[in-house]
Amino acid sequence: MRSGNPRLGEPTIKVPAPFAGVSDLGFTAQYRAQAFNEPLRDVPLVFEGPEPPLRRLTEQLRRLSATKGGGHAWTDPVMLGDEVVLLAFKDRSLPDPMATDGARLADHLLNLVRPVVFTFLHDCASIAHLRLSEVIEMRVSAGRRSYVELTLPLRDIVEPNGERLLWS
Repeated sequence: MRSGNPRLGEPTIKVPAPFAGVSDLGFTAQYRAQAFNEPLRDVPLVFEGPEPPLRRLTEQLRRLSATKGGGHAWTDPVMLGDEVVLLAFKDRSLPDPMATDGARLADHLLNLVRPVVFTFLHDCASIAHLRLSEVIEMRVSAGRRSYVELTLPLRDIVEPNGERLLWS
């Protein structure tokens, strides 16, 4: 999500309970404002929730950061406290934004227009094999203003779902 629009500011996307069976663990993707022609900046995801499932999530998120290749990468997750973890999306589609490799250009365009939330949920299910909630709720806001609230069936975002649960 790009924000060169002064009315939108720096958008955030909150996802309150994306993991199956854990209603009090969610995350927020935080975008910084930037011009459309700039390379996509890293997008931090901040996870908040109770310590036991958050620690298990952190272990599983290491699978994402270990995956090489493709148009994006994830940083190693960092625990900022017992109930807060930070992970960041990194655009790896084009080292040179003026390059014309068709596949890399397609990855770059996808990274520009698809919210990082969808990429993250896809990678959680397909790479870390985490079981996600069957319904995903999202809230897009900027500053103190909420712009849109969405409720989507998981199958509209990713199929198949993973099998690993964050609770025992």
